Amino acid sequence: MSEQNNVKPVNSKLNPSALTVEMAAKMLGLQAEIVRKHIEQGMPTAADGTINLVHYGAWLNSRLLGFRL
Repeated sequence: MSEQNNVKPVNSKLNPSALTVEMAAKMLGLQAEIVRKHIEQGMPTAADGTINLVHYGAWLNSRLLGFRL
């Protein structure tokens, strides 16, 4: 006897290494304006303007610890 799995498939278009400002903000529970402010302050982005979530986290961490990346 087989049961139907009601789990929804994961959105395959979500790439944590290439997020838009809005997507990154939503994932982190921030306003998009805060993410844009971080970009103005030097947060690294890709040539196409997308955000790598790991790089963003490392950049935030470096600011907390006083390092420069």
